Amino acid sequence: MTSIAERLDRLPVTRTIFKMVTLISLGGFFEFYDIFLTAYIAPGLYKAGFFSPVSSTVFGLDNIATFIAVFFAGLFVSTLFLSRIADRFGRRTIFNFSLLWYSICAIAMAFQTSSPAILFFRFAAGIGIGMELVVIDTYLSELVPKTSRGRAFAFNQLLSFSAIPVVALLSLFLVPRSFLEVDGWRWVTVIGSTGAFLVFIARRNLPESPRWLEQSGRHQEADRIMTEIEERVQQETGESLAQHSNTPGLQSSGFEDSSSTVARTAERHPLNVGLASEAALHKDVGGSGRTTTRTSTKPLVAFKEIWQPPYRRRTIMLAIFNLCQTIGFYGFANWVPTFLLSKGITVTKSLEYSLIIAFANPIAPLIGHLFADKIERKWQIVWSALGIAVFGLCFSQQTSLPGVVTFGVLVTLSANFMSFGFHAYQAELYPTHIRAQGVGFVYSWSRFGGIIGSFVIAAVLKEYGSIGAFSFIAFCMVIVAVAIGGFGPRTNSLSLEEINRVQA
Repeated sequence: MTSIAERLDRLPVTRTIFKMVTLISLGGFFEFYDIFLTAYIAPGLYKAGFFSPVSSTVFGLDNIATFIAVFFAGLFVSTLFLSRIADRFGRRTIFNFSLLWYSICAIAMAFQTSSPAILFFRFAAGIGIGMELVVIDTYLSELVPKTSRGRAFAFNQLLSFSAIPVVALLSLFLVPRSFLEVDGWRWVTVIGSTGAFLVFIARRNLPESPRWLEQSGRHQEADRIMTEIEERVQQETGESLAQHSNTPGLQSSGFEDSSSTVARTAERHPLNVGLASEAALHKDVGGSGRTTTRTSTKPLVAFKEIWQPPYRRRTIMLAIFNLCQTIGFYGFANWVPTFLLSKGITVTKSLEYSLIIAFANPIAPLIGHLFADKIERKWQIVWSALGIAVFGLCFSQQTSLPGVVTFGVLVTLSANFMSFGFHAYQAELYPTHIRAQGVGFVYSWSRFGGIIGSFVIAAVLKEYGSIGAFSFIAFCMVIVAVAIGGFGPRTNSLSLEEINRVQA
C-alpha cells in the first residue's frame, strides 16, 4: 500500500499546492511584520519617552535592548516549551491558535501607556509568534513534494520578507507624526495585528498535515485529506497521477525543480549521504511482517529522542547554529536605524535609509527561488553567513548614502539567503513524529541568542561604536559557517523519509 509520504512526493505543483503554500506564507508575512517592527518603531518609542538607545543600566526598563530582549524571551519560551504541542494537537490547530494569540497581544501593546506594560505585551506577543514560526516550517515541509521544498521555502520567505518594506514604509510616514492624537508607532502596530487577524479568518480551511495524521494513527482522516488533494490536483492537470517514482518525470512548473539524484548520490558519495540517511522512518515490523507506522510521541519521549543517535549530532549542530545566526540576522535588522543614529544621522534620514535597505528583503528569496533546489542547502547557509560577516564590517565604516545603502542591501540579501535556506534545512533533519519538538528546541536557541545579543550589541555599540558591534556579529557568523559546513548533512532532493532513515 502506498504511504502518505509517497503520495505527497509524487504530486506535481498545481494551483492546489500553491494555494496551501501561499496561505501558510501569509501567516509568515505578519509574523515577520511584527518581528521587524522593532527597528522601525524604535525612533517613535524614543520620541515618546518610553525607551532610549542606551541606558544608565544594562537591563534598565527604559533601554531599547530590553524591548528587544523581552520579545525574544517570549519567542524562547514558546519555541522551547510550547512547540511540542504541535506534535500532539496537530499543525493546523496550533497554526491558527498562535496567530490569533499574537494578534490580540499586539493590539493590546499598541494601547499601553507605560514601559512595563509595553514590555509585558511584547513578551506575550513573542510567545504567539514563536509557536507560529515553528509550525510554519514544520507544516510547509510536510505538505510540499520533496524536490520542491527549497523553492517552496524561498517562496514562503518571499512573501514573509515582503512585510519588511511594508512596515518600513508605514513607519516612515507614521512614526514621526501623530494622527487623531495617537502616536504613529501605535498605528503601525495596530495595522499589523489587524491584518494578521484577517489572515486567521482566511486560512481556516487549510487541511491538517496528512503526514502528521498518519503518524498519529489517524489513517482514515489522513487518507481522506490526501485523496481530496489528489483529486483536485488531477482535475487541475487533467491527467491521472502516476505511480510513485523518484524519477524527475513527474515535476512541473511553479516553484518545483526537476531533478532527483538520491540513488546516484548514495552510490557515489555514501559519506555525504550518511548523516542524511541516519534518522528513522520509525516503522516497526511485527511478527507477521506487516509494517506499521508509529503514532504520535509523548513530549518527554520525543525530547529524549532528539538526544539519541543520529539526532544528537544534528541537535547540537543546530543549537550552536541558531544561537549564533540570530545575532547576525536580527543584530542587523533590529538595529539599522539605531546604528545610523549613532553616526549622527537624523531620525527621518535614518528611517529613509532603512526603507531603501528594507526593499532588498524580498529580492533575496525571489532570486533564491531560482537555485534553492539546485545548490546544496548547507552551502547556501555557509556562504550567506560569510557574506553577512564581510558586508557587515564594510557597512559599519560607511557614512555616505551610497555606502550605507550598498552594503546595507548586501547584508540584507545575505541574511535572507541564509534565512530561507535554514528554515527549510532544520525542518528536514527530524522525522514527522518529533519534527515540531526538534525544530522548536533548536530554534529556541536562536531566541536565547536574540536575548543575549540585544544586550551585548547595545553595550558594544556604546563602547566601541558600530565597528565593534559588527565585529561581534562577524565572529558569530564564522561560527555558523563552521557548524553547518563542517557537520551538516546534505538534504537536497531527498524525501523527508530518506533524510530520516535509521539503517538496520
